[in-house]
Amino acid sequence: MLGKLRKLFERGPRLNAAAPEERIAALDKLGDDDQDVVARLFLEDDDRSVRLAALAHLTALEPLRTGLADASVASAVAERLATLLDDDAPADLRQHPLVCRAALATATVADRAIAVAQHVQPIAEQAAALADNPRPDVRLAVAERAWAPDLLAALERAMRGRDKSVHRLAKERLASLKAATLAREQEDATTTQLVTAADQLRHDDPHYDARRDAIERDWQEHLTQIAATDATLAQFGVAVRDLEVTRGRFAARRPAPKPVAPPSSSAEFEPLVAAGKALAEAVDAMCGEPNAAAIAEFRQTAQTLRTQWSAAADAQPADEGTSASFHNLMSTIADQLDLAERAVDLAEPTQKLLAADIPATEGESEEALAAAQTEIARATKAAERLLQRYDWPGDAPPPTALTALLARREQLAAAAEQCAKGVAASVARIAEDIATLRTHMDAGEVHETVALDRKLRDQVKALPPAASRSLSAELAEVGARLRELRDWRNFAEVPRRQALCEQMEALAEEPLEVQEQADAVRALRQQWNDLGSADSRKMWQLKKRFDRAAETAFQPCRDHFKEQAAQRTYNLQQRQAIVAALESYLADNDWQNADWPGVSQVLRQARAEWRQYHPMDRKAGKAVANRFEAIAAEIHALLKAEWERNIERKEGLVAEAAEVRESGRTATDKANALKTLQQRWKEVGPTPHKVGQRLWKQFRAECDVVFAARDAVRDQRSQRRRGIEEAESLIDELERRADIDPALDRNTVAQYQQRLEDLEGLPNDLRRRAASVVQYAERALLARR
Repeated sequence: MLGKLRKLFERGPRLNAAAPEERIAALDKLGDDDQDVVARLFLEDDDRSVRLAALAHLTALEPLRTGLADASVASAVAERLATLLDDDAPADLRQHPLVCRAALATATVADRAIAVAQHVQPIAEQAAALADNPRPDVRLAVAERAWAPDLLAALERAMRGRDKSVHRLAKERLASLKAATLAREQEDATTTQLVTAADQLRHDDPHYDARRDAIERDWQEHLTQIAATDATLAQFGVAVRDLEVTRGRFAARRPAPKPVAPPSSSAEFEPLVAAGKALAEAVDAMCGEPNAAAIAEFRQTAQTLRTQWSAAADAQPADEGTSASFHNLMSTIADQLDLAERAVDLAEPTQKLLAADIPATEGESEEALAAAQTEIARATKAAERLLQRYDWPGDAPPPTALTALLARREQLAAAAEQCAKGVAASVARIAEDIATLRTHMDAGEVHETVALDRKLRDQVKALPPAASRSLSAELAEVGARLRELRDWRNFAEVPRRQALCEQMEALAEEPLEVQEQADAVRALRQQWNDLGSADSRKMWQLKKRFDRAAETAFQPCRDHFKEQAAQRTYNLQQRQAIVAALESYLADNDWQNADWPGVSQVLRQARAEWRQYHPMDRKAGKAVANRFEAIAAEIHALLKAEWERNIERKEGLVAEAAEVRESGRTATDKANALKTLQQRWKEVGPTPHKVGQRLWKQFRAECDVVFAARDAVRDQRSQRRRGIEEAESLIDELERRADIDPALDRNTVAQYQQRLEDLEGLPNDLRRRAASVVQYAERALLARR
């Protein structure tokens, strides 16, 4: 590794070059095993373009985890991780919001997009990421899981003008939520109205039972509607109402009033007529929602009135007008009760017919349209039969069930019309497709003709008989020409299929390398499939021959894939062993006196060995991967706690070094104090590399200032000492020459004097001695004259 890196620095583009372009060029020459170098460039380079280029080569997860915390490259890191991570990757990376957003924006499989969407927050980001996904099917699959109102609103905004399907889905669900919310408000108001109406019914009201029955029917229907509305709102996470509490607000039914006492005298016929009129009104009100109990009660009341009338008439006959009025009332009441009784008898078949859904008629297939047409005709006949059995007079208000039945008849008529339009549209489209079939046939396009012919025959067969007759005749006429065309196709394709059989047999006899063999078998299979389906005996025989050869040719590949499966099983076992070893290490280690560099090495080695045992079945390895990450995270947490303690110690040493630098002590004392701090620094345990480097630079900077000041003092002292030594040497030399050198002259003495004066920092006594020696030399020169 070092030799390889040294070569990179010695020739060609260099990783430490000043120009970013050269560093990028050198980066492109690195191999897959140079992840440490790539990670260093990604984390430490000053140029963003270089960092992004390194990111494209980076596969190690720890540097990428660090990059997620850097806002300048976080989004790019997330996109890189989205392409690298699998189910074995650490959960904190797989579920990181930025990584999940990138994964959602690039997912090609709906299940993957659905899994990561829930981790993308806030909601607006989730909608924006989904809008960035290029696959409509993925976008729609994720949107179909969305029920939260805020998410639906975000999707509706994000998909506007970008994805009609998702936009329509979100818009429809929001409209459904709005409608259900409005319905809930209206239902709450209706609850109050019905409860108030039940409470305000008078006990002495002669029509109490009939009116109470009507309110109770409305109340039951109202409770059913509340349950339906709450079921809709529950999909959107809205809390449902307590139906039992609502039900408890409705007042209990009061006891029935006592029967009307008969007239006290034979002359009192008018009260009986008034009671008959009241009874007629009650029966008329009851006919809107008839029920058997009320009918029986009214019949009993009518019979009681007749008995009372007869008893009174026996004593004293009523006048003709009053008698006619009473008997007309009784006849009308009997007719109304007969109608109501018939309505009660027909209620169950009516509700059964109304409960059946009207088949859909828009956007349906030919089979569905034909079935819908049959079902609509059957339902229409059933409705007509029921209406005939009702035989309800036009001047009488119809009951609710009859009104619904009449409305259903209109709906069925509209559906039948719509279905007829759909069948007509299908007939027109099939006619166009038959024209296209003729075009394919005229062009000699056998595969397209055969496929379209089969499709059209199925569609025509699905149409109603009346609509399919002319189309069936036209397809029968086309069939003869198609058979002739298929004979010519068989004549042309048999040699090609025989050639494919021979090529596959050659692969079976002389297999290639496994992957090449598999690719070759798949390619030949694709060529065979491109020729279309076998539709003759000769073609079927060739197909069996081709399939036998393909099975034999693919067998080595199958064996190889079986070996790969065995390797994945072995990898799983090895990873399980790594997990077991880590568990033992975690349980048995003395963490109070741990070898923390050793702990860091254990984690690195465990992860390195973990990566060696790959690939592995995702489903089987998910549990062991979770165990590994949990144990590694627990050990890392202990190591991180030690790091934090050591970081705190080193920060304290940096602060102490700053205090020493700023103190008023001598440079030497400061240097000695810092040496003690340096020794303490060495005794501090490990820290993360990046943080440790930062603190060391701070500590070293404080030390460098003090040591530089100490060295300056030392240099000054050394220079002064050298000056004294040189001055003493010059003085001794001049004094000696003054005594013995006859060649000494005034110029030479002046030179000695100047050299002594040029020396700085000399003590005063030494300068006085130098002046004395110069004077002595000058006197010696005068004496020699």
